[in-house]
Amino acid sequence: KNNYQVLIRAIKKSDAADKVLDAVSTYGLRVREYIIDDYGYLSNLLAVTKKLIATNPENYEAIIDEAAAKVERSNGVYDISPERLALVEKNVSTAEAIVASGKELFDGLELKGKTFEAMADELNEKAKTIVRISEETLDAKAKNVKAEVDVALKEYIASQKKAIIMEKDVLLKQVFSDAEAELNKYKALAKALTNSTSAEIAMLGKDADAVVDRIGRTIHNDEKINEFLTKAKVDEAILDKIEKLSVLNSASIERMAKQPEGAPVPLMPAEEPDPEAGAPVGAPGLMPPPPHAPRRHRHDGPIEPVSPLLDRSIPFADRFRMVQAEKQRRIAQGELFHEMFDDVITAVMEDVNPYLIGPSGCGKTYMIMQVGQILGLNCDDIGYINEEYDILGYVTATGEYSESNFYRLYKYGGIAFCDELDNGNSKATVKLNSFLTNKIDSSYSFPGGERVQRHPNFRVIAAGNTDGSGADVNYSTREKIEESVQQRMIPIYIDYDNRVEQAILKDYPDWFEFVCAFRKATDKWGEVCGIPASGIVTTRDTQRIRTYLENGSFTIEKILIYEFIQTKDPEYLAFLAEELDKRIDAKSAARSILTTFTKQVELVRSKGRKY
Repeated sequence: KNNYQVLIRAIKKSDAADKVLDAVSTYGLRVREYIIDDYGYLSNLLAVTKKLIATNPENYEAIIDEAAAKVERSNGVYDISPERLALVEKNVSTAEAIVASGKELFDGLELKGKTFEAMADELNEKAKTIVRISEETLDAKAKNVKAEVDVALKEYIASQKKAIIMEKDVLLKQVFSDAEAELNKYKALAKALTNSTSAEIAMLGKDADAVVDRIGRTIHNDEKINEFLTKAKVDEAILDKIEKLSVLNSASIERMAKQPEGAPVPLMPAEEPDPEAGAPVGAPGLMPPPPHAPRRHRHDGPIEPVSPLLDRSIPFADRFRMVQAEKQRRIAQGELFHEMFDDVITAVMEDVNPYLIGPSGCGKTYMIMQVGQILGLNCDDIGYINEEYDILGYVTATGEYSESNFYRLYKYGGIAFCDELDNGNSKATVKLNSFLTNKIDSSYSFPGGERVQRHPNFRVIAAGNTDGSGADVNYSTREKIEESVQQRMIPIYIDYDNRVEQAILKDYPDWFEFVCAFRKATDKWGEVCGIPASGIVTTRDTQRIRTYLENGSFTIEKILIYEFIQTKDPEYLAFLAEELDKRIDAKSAARSILTTFTKQVELVRSKGRKY
């Protein structure tokens, strides 16, 4: 009832209300079966009513036919001419005749197939018999070989155990004997040196310092003494290692003798716990945690003061004039700025959390980097948010707080750029709400236990390809952004800026004209089909095209294939070629590019997408 009243009120605005009502009624009956949703149906009727009111009655029928055809096409219904229908019927009759003639051939083939199937079954049974006999024979041989190997392995292990024990005893006795002889020799030499030194001290009667100095010089200059001291240190280390080796080998051989066959033999005995040792660091329940967990990646720099461009004590008009002055300076140096730049930087200065909505490659990320540069702020891309710790950081297993980029920006100032916000986990994204209130005295307690005061230079900017309502045809993995998050942000739509692309392709005006015409052709496809067009040319693409042209790295054919043709449906390409032909003048320099494009499209249609 409400929908009907809305529609009637719209119709009454026309001077020819009766005629409009008749036309709308005719149209509504015609398309009702294709539109199930009442609100969608009402919206469609209102749109057609608006067109009817704006034109003369003699055009009503054409408008109704065009609108109805669009609805029918969106539901997969297309008009078929009588000639086309007759051709289809003829083809069906021909196909039926071919099927009838082929049925006899199929029956004959089926008979032969059954014969072959019977033969195959027979051969299969014979093969199974042969395989079974072979498997049984191989199993028997394998068991015999395994038994022989087990016996040989046991004998070998027993002999090796005996040999190791015997060789160990002989080796250790020889090593200890040689080491003891060398050590006695060094002890005798040391004793002789001590006696000689004592006698010399008594004889000289000089003070101890002079004697010690002389002894030091004597030792330093005597090659034999130095050699003796060096060897003594080495031999002492060797004896220590030999003693440890003796203990190790004895324990290892004893364990080897006691070890069950087939079990792994440990190389060293397990260490016994020290009863006097303290509890391990970080053991749960033994020590209270510190008030703040130690941080990884600690920011050691000072906390910067508020930027003058973000200082609310300075009038906004004065701050914005400073921003514009810096922008104009950069423009004079050749830097390009998107037409929506002023709106975005204004939203950042006002601290209202802009959410940039726009297609891929339209310059959102580049614009945000420019905002950070002009405001003098660090701009970190924290990406889309899968888990809360992407925002908050986390405490590691050792009790350390691992800082997130978001934490550092919140504390020390800077822009947290949440790119592809609509591609993250919607539940985790809700955590942003705690940081979007924009109160000057806001603070937050992070997982490490530290309550951090919000820096006045902290800002949040988000970007995505959808308006937050979920996936569409071109961006099929996007999530719906929770309403509470959207309410704390302001949406700013960013589209392709032809001024930027014209500056990029200023030395190639023919390519700029072709790019603009191509984009309009894709838009037309979207209007005809009622869905967003895919494969549009982006600002990022125009940058690549200029690079190809400047470097001469790709030919015109290759540029068209890789940037305009590949991955597109052949019929879509045919539509684009036809639209481009309408939009590019015959005398235009871009016409030669279109000619090459049309040839490549014909190749795609004849050979398929990949050629």
